[in-house]
Amino acid sequence: MAAKIVKRAVAASKAAAPAKKVAVRKAATASTKKAATLSAKPGSIAQIRHYDFKVEQPIKFQAARLKADVFQKVSTSPKGIEITLEPKEGDNLVFHHTPGFTSLESPMAQFSVRAVVYNKGTETYDLDKVVIEYKKGAQTLKKEIYLPSDKLIIDPGYAWAWQNSRPYHENGDIVFWDNPFPDSATLKFYFKNYSGAISTTRTLKPYSGALSLPFKPGDFEADEYLSSYSMHGGGDQVFAYDIGVQAYRDKKWTGVYPGKDGSENSHSRIWGKPVYAMADGVVLHFENNIPNNWKPDGSDAGMKKQKDELWGSFDYGGSGNHFYIRHGNVVALYAHMQKGSLTSKFLKNGATVKKGDLLGKAGNSGNSSGPHLHIHIKTYKNDAEPEGGIFRPLLFNNGFVIGQAEYPKPKSNVNWSALNKQGIPGLKSKASFIHPSEVHPYCAYPTNWGEVCRFGVSESLYQQEFDKVWTCGYYPIWVDGYEVAGKTYFNVIFRPSKGIQWVARHGMDGAGYQAEFNKWVKAGFRLINVNSYMSKSKVKYAAVWVKDNKVDWMAYHGRTLAWHESNFQKHWKAGWVPTNVSCVHTGGQTYVTALWEKKNTGGFYLRPDMTLQEFGDAFKQYTDKEKFKLVYLDAYIKGGKPRLSGIWYKNQPNYNTWWEKYHLSANQFQAEYNSMLNNGYLTRCIAGYSDGGTARFEGIWSK
Repeated sequence: MAAKIVKRAVAASKAAAPAKKVAVRKAATASTKKAATLSAKPGSIAQIRHYDFKVEQPIKFQAARLKADVFQKVSTSPKGIEITLEPKEGDNLVFHHTPGFTSLESPMAQFSVRAVVYNKGTETYDLDKVVIEYKKGAQTLKKEIYLPSDKLIIDPGYAWAWQNSRPYHENGDIVFWDNPFPDSATLKFYFKNYSGAISTTRTLKPYSGALSLPFKPGDFEADEYLSSYSMHGGGDQVFAYDIGVQAYRDKKWTGVYPGKDGSENSHSRIWGKPVYAMADGVVLHFENNIPNNWKPDGSDAGMKKQKDELWGSFDYGGSGNHFYIRHGNVVALYAHMQKGSLTSKFLKNGATVKKGDLLGKAGNSGNSSGPHLHIHIKTYKNDAEPEGGIFRPLLFNNGFVIGQAEYPKPKSNVNWSALNKQGIPGLKSKASFIHPSEVHPYCAYPTNWGEVCRFGVSESLYQQEFDKVWTCGYYPIWVDGYEVAGKTYFNVIFRPSKGIQWVARHGMDGAGYQAEFNKWVKAGFRLINVNSYMSKSKVKYAAVWVKDNKVDWMAYHGRTLAWHESNFQKHWKAGWVPTNVSCVHTGGQTYVTALWEKKNTGGFYLRPDMTLQEFGDAFKQYTDKEKFKLVYLDAYIKGGKPRLSGIWYKNQPNYNTWWEKYHLSANQFQAEYNSMLNNGYLTRCIAGYSDGGTARFEGIWSK
């Protein structure tokens, strides 16, 4: 194998939390039962307020310049009405999409559309109701939004904007979807005294733009995460975020430091956190001199006093100390930072920034009731109007998220979701934790090694150790279970997953294994490794499947050795080659679990029932004399003595040179492992067994 092996020390007999099944295809996500704790009191729901940059007013327009969208009209609908819709990419309306609250849950989406209704006629019209229709399977669903009578009056020559929006942290009129998302939606606009609707059906697409999170993992303590969710206010900020920080201290999640009550800005964990550019860009506007708000205060009187005395006289003062930065075709606002914290070299309109540049420190300035960072994006209009564009979903291309309710304490749920052009999950009163890193929060290993191996891992620690590895981008190719002195242990070999979809399970009885087998085969997965082992006098199974339909294979489990041998010739004559033949001995019988594939190996030898001496003799015959390559070993106990099952192939890729190390103690195996990896070998198999009450190991390495 051409891959360079990075040295990996293997730990003997350390490992992970009990869990009878180790499973995963993709990395996975958390949330407490409360929204992001950004306000002063630990555990309270954030109620950070924001300046409304623009109050909707009637728009005088020039009909000759109007480029409206195509709508269907009927004889009973108003004449002279034209409508434009946003947010759009080309002719498609786009929506804000997120992962579920864990990686095992369905992705979610939110849809908010802004319609500008133009009156080109001679009469005054009153928009009365908007209906949004879409399909969920064969069912047609609709969201009806009623406007109070005489609320949205459109005079001739004028236009009004309407949006299915929401109050801050409420559902409002937003349309919520679970995956699969609808492909299209029909919007119908009804006017007072008119029975017919003006309607259009538009294709729906998830928004395609994405930026990096404006924080870096090195600025956070252990078990300290960003906190936010997709439930901001409405209008232009419908897909904005207010971001705080929480840490697990004294058996609870809190947004303040130990011994602090949140009555001062500096008590908040988000206060002073470095804020970084989400992409390359150009500064359009900034402010660095607005005084910090005296303290967290969301009262009406406190908010008015802050405006009157601190920020009301500044341009875009509600956003406090801030940057507007153009990132390509969108403009991002980074708001409410600390006075004097903005990076001096960027305090010039037209200054260029690079992705990851330090912009300033999170604070509490402007129209803000407590320390946090506010971010949102809009389309670029021109340099002089940073807020002049149209809102867009703010999605991210890095980091991991999990619902707070799904993550009640650290290391309580491995199923964080990697953000892949997705937003931060959110529903009313349900926020998420965010890990602003390319590396999963559970990952305990470098992500660029050629392999990671763990041997002698106790059953009680196996899941925990397993999670530390696969979250770094590896998947298991080999799992081996065995018993020593009545306790179960595992050996496991991982390789870089590189996008491979996979599933692993352990601790299954025969029926459980069969059920998992049927489930994953039906889903298009194939078995690549299966191991039978004894645990507390019961037969258990561990297995790994990958998504692949390119290999012909067949498998069976729990067959007697006699059945296996009586069917052996039938299988090999049909072109099958054994890849796994794992055995257990119980109740006076040896039982075989096997995996076969159709492939050209130039011939093979299979010996499923060898004493250690018989294995030595077979090795001399097949390896030394006939030059076959040992590709598989499994160990089990029969009559209190170790037995080995082995497979040799005449031809095997990546076996230009290879070694088998025999009957090693844990320390000896560790030393051999280190030596092999230092010399560029990959581990092909680790078999463990008990001999005289002590663990012993067999290993195969090749390159």
